[in-house]
Amino acid sequence: MIDFEKLTPLDSGVILAALVMAAGAFCPIVTLPVVGSLSYVMSGNGDGIFIVIGAMGIVALILTGYRRASGMVAGAALFWMLITLVKIAALLADARAKLDQSMKGNPFGGIAKVLANSVGLGWGWVLLFGGAIAIIILAFASQRSPGKSAKVSDPDPLVPAFSNADNLIAELLANQKKQGTAQPSSAALASFGKRGR
Repeated sequence: MIDFEKLTPLDSGVILAALVMAAGAFCPIVTLPVVGSLSYVMSGNGDGIFIVIGAMGIVALILTGYRRASGMVAGAALFWMLITLVKIAALLADARAKLDQSMKGNPFGGIAKVLANSVGLGWGWVLLFGGAIAIIILAFASQRSPGKSAKVSDPDPLVPAFSNADNLIAELLANQKKQGTAQPSSAALASFGKRGR
């Protein structure tokens, strides 16, 4: 069973940021004048489904102790969202340019231009990018700041599958220092970063 008491404030922050990122996928990312707004999920047909799945994966990784892996998943999600944002921005710019060309000399060109200018990016991007960036910062913050999060706790022998991976790595390095060996053994290198079975 997962021990929620072992979660650090950084872990809780990553989980909260993952929930914010998942919520952003359901918020408006494109605003349209007549239709309304579109979300990243788009009723299950959009790429936002992958962002929501990634956010759930990040929560699962944090609960099982893989903080750095959650930062890598957030980095992949951030890259995916950036590609989508660039595509949408290019599509909007292209549509505005084509509308300007087609409405030259048209008496209703002014109305069409106002409608075209009201199409834009929604506030959901703030939650999406903010959540992903917060996850990356928090996931790697414990590596830079020694303190409570760097403290090695004893893994629970009854549930080795859910033991904290970061603590296992820190414990391996601490044991190497105690033994006074300059180089880790080949058996230690083979098990480095893996879960116990």
